[in-house]
Amino acid sequence: MKTTIKPYHKDDENACIAAFKSNVPLYFTETEVGDFENFLQRIAIPDHPERHLKTHYFVIAVNGEIVGCGGFGDKDNTAVITLAWGLVHKEYHKKGLGGQLLSHRLQQIRMLYPDVPVIVDTTQFAYAFFEKYGFCTTKITNDYYETGMHRYDMVLRS
Repeated sequence: MKTTIKPYHKDDENACIAAFKSNVPLYFTETEVGDFENFLQRIAIPDHPERHLKTHYFVIAVNGEIVGCGGFGDKDNTAVITLAWGLVHKEYHKKGLGGQLLSHRLQQIRMLYPDVPVIVDTTQFAYAFFEKYGFCTTKITNDYYETGMHRYDMVLRS
């Protein structure tokens, strides 16, 4: 299985949306599909106002087929880096691809923003994944995304 990670391009949109939808409803809610689609459209426009926030987004491919995506940026312009929309198609879970993609993003963050805090919000279904990479939970908000889907705010330990 040959994997590659490259920067996101607008031609990758359909594959990323398919990967996202494969994770609904366990990891994402149905209402987040539209949010994700809007995010992809915004980051693909070079002169979009949000480009100044330095959103970096990547895709991971297996044998040339895009099976996941994820990025990071300073979405609130606060000198805090937030991981953004990281996911792998459900058919490729438990194969190490999510870890490869997260490691790539963390490496890019360390290179571009060496002393900036890194945060992520996720659910009770994925927080343990981030713990394996050095994140710790700072807050839990029950039923945040929808009933039964809790938000875990996490920060990367320095």
